[in-house]
Amino acid sequence: MILDLLRHGEPEGGRLYRGNLLDDPLSEKGWQQMQASINGKHWDFIATSPMARCQAFAQHLSEMQNIEMQVFDSLKEIGFGDWQGRNAKEIGQTTIDKFKQSPLDNRPLGAEDLYDFQARILSVLEQITQERTKKSILLVAHAGVIRVIKSHLLNLSIEKMFTIQVASASCERFEL
Repeated sequence: MILDLLRHGEPEGGRLYRGNLLDDPLSEKGWQQMQASINGKHWDFIATSPMARCQAFAQHLSEMQNIEMQVFDSLKEIGFGDWQGRNAKEIGQTTIDKFKQSPLDNRPLGAEDLYDFQARILSVLEQITQERTKKSILLVAHAGVIRVIKSHLLNLSIEKMFTIQVASASCERFEL
């Protein structure tokens, strides 16, 4: 089975820690980024986050290519607590760097527990991959969701997930 992980493109409002609450739509640039990333590709099934920055493009692709699509609430981004809606300058780069180096010890106040987030994502990933007889799946989601899945597929410790780079509108393929 082929699993492609597509991160949403640039949302309106620029770079922020949106987490699981802010539901900004894709900017025009974000639409173009995502279209360029998937150009010429086709899948048997699309799984998507319900957040507008993912679902709108997934719905468009589903309709344009006549691909079955399903929205999974569990594919929402990690909850960033007090950081949600703020940019790196407001939070402070030193604070962000400490978090990325040791997310268990330095998570934002009110943020979703990393192990709970991992369990949520891996549970829905198993549901998506086990219940499908499809040969290829496109999963449209967020950087945090993709980091959890990549950590799992690459046998990396979840504590290191924020060291994985996931560019806007990047599409990475895995064979399961």
